[in-house]
Order: sequence, then structure tokens, then C-alpha cells
Amino acid sequence: MINHDASADVKTKSNEWGRIMKILDKSNKISFREFGVLMVLVLLVGILSIATTTFLTPMNLINVVRQAVEISIMAIGMTFVIVSAEIDLSIGSIYGVAAMIAATIIRAGVDPTFAFLAAISVGLAIGFLNGFLVTKARMPAFIVTLGFMLFFRSVSFAISDGRSLGAFSEESVRSWVFRMGGNIGPIPIQVIVMAVLFIIAMIVLKKTKFGFETYATGGNKKAALMAGINVNRVKTICFMLSGAMAAIAGMISVAFLRSVPTTAGQGREMDVIAAVILGGAAISGGKGTILGTLLGAIIMSVIRNGMVLLSVPAFWQTGTIGAVIILAVLMHTIISNRSAAR
Repeated sequence: MINHDASADVKTKSNEWGRIMKILDKSNKISFREFGVLMVLVLLVGILSIATTTFLTPMNLINVVRQAVEISIMAIGMTFVIVSAEIDLSIGSIYGVAAMIAATIIRAGVDPTFAFLAAISVGLAIGFLNGFLVTKARMPAFIVTLGFMLFFRSVSFAISDGRSLGAFSEESVRSWVFRMGGNIGPIPIQVIVMAVLFIIAMIVLKKTKFGFETYATGGNKKAALMAGINVNRVKTICFMLSGAMAAIAGMISVAFLRSVPTTAGQGREMDVIAAVILGGAAISGGKGTILGTLLGAIIMSVIRNGMVLLSVPAFWQTGTIGAVIILAVLMHTIISNRSAAR
């Protein structure tokens, strides 16, 4: 005797898997979008090369790459979060509090390796809290991460008593953690770290089951649930990745600067979100690539560097980043609406 309920359930799951495969197929068609982002980068470089005499100098280009490292690493985690149709405003504060905790531990004479692991653990823990409150308490990610952004910014100030932390011992500075702030020949080690993390992230997002589930969760949550995907687990892991990447970026800053200012990470979340959106990710979820994010992060670094070279006032620099975010979302909305109308 045929179990009609079981047959219907199998058919429903088959239909939902079909929808998910369409979502994944669309997310893979990124060559045109990434080419457009690359053209924007080339145009910016061309304009700044004409407008300034120092932009294309080797020293300045190294500075551009260095500035892109921290934004890029944080943007890796943010890409996963945004693709899963969420947002994380707390990453700047995670960056700051993780760096402050690590610096405090190192100054106390503890092995920098332990401090590095402690910083990542802090990032993972805050990311887990973000994911738990978003998925289990069903609170909006915007509110949860905004609250943690403010809370952990205060924690960061409290740890340092409002002062920058530095003056590490010579023994600590000789550890591999601080070597991340050095060079191998002309190449900054932090750039190598960034490249390794990007390669790993590209493989995870495009070639693994978790990456598939992330696209499915952000593209069509209902279809993902019907197909048996644990969307709560996926989103929580994405938030944890975001926290861990922010902590790693904070540690790279400690290694390079050999100090932690009280404002460490403040405002970084805007640069990171702008980089991911510029890279072609949809704020509504289901779309985005790691390569696009890297291009977006480099664009943000070029814009920041160009404004400094052109002596643009600091308040206009912040306003420019805001305008970039608005334009990026507007362009994506227009393109999406035209695609849907076809």
C-alpha cells in the first residue's frame, strides 16, 4: 500500500531542492558582476594616478595593500553573514575588545600564542551570542549586533582604562604572533595571511556543503527548511566566523602597530559592509562571492588612500563611505529589479 503522505513529502522536498539549486546556480554566475567591480577599481586607480603624483609609487601601493588587509579579513566573515541574509554591526567592537584582551594578556607576561588563541576564542564566543539571540530568541540581527557593538566598545575602554596599550617585552615581540606584522622581502606577512584566509574561504563558500547551505539559507529560508537544512545552525556558524575573522584582524593590527589604541576597530564595520556590498553581495542574502569581497575591500582601501592623498577633510571621508554604501545598494537594487523583470 502506497503511503501518500510520504510520497507527497518526498515530492515537496524534491521541489524545494530544485529551488535551492536554482539559487545556487544564480549565485555561481558572478563573472559579469565581478568584472564590473574590477572595472570600477581600474577606473579609480586611473583617476588617482592622474590626480596625484604619489599614488602609484611602490611605498604608497604597499600602504594601500596593508590598509586593505584588515578590512579584507573582516569582510570574509561578513560575506558569510550577509549571504545568509543577516548583518553584523558588532565586528568593529569585536576587533577592539579581542585586541585589548590579547594585549593585556601579553603585557602580563603570558605567551603571545595563548593571547592569540584567547582573542579568537573571544571572537567566536561573541559570534555565538549573536547567532544564538538571532536564531533562538528571534531578535533582529541589526538590533542584537548594534547592542553588542556598543556594549563591547565600552568593555574595550574599561579593559584599557581609556588608554592605549603597548610597550610589550622584547621576548614577546620575538614570537611568531608579532612576526605577522613584518615582511618577507618586500611582501608584508599580513598580506600572505590574508591571501591564505581568502583561498580557504573561497573553497568553503563555493565547494563545500556548508557553503551550499549558506547560499540556500540566505536565498530562500523556507525552501532550505523544507529541504532539511538547519538554518539556525548555519546562521550561528556564520556569525561565529565573522567574530573569529574580526579577532584575527585585531591581532594582525597588534602585531603591526605593537600597540592597541582605545579606538581600535571603531567604525570598521561600515568599511567592511561597504566592501562586501561593493563586491556584489545582496543585502537580502543568497548572493555574494569571496573574490567580489576582496575586490570591494581593495576599492575601499583605494578610496581611503586617495582621499588622504587629496587632503580631503576627515568628516568628508566618512561621508564619502556612506555615499559609497548607498550607491552600491542602489545599483544592486536596480540590477536586481531589471533581472526580475525579464
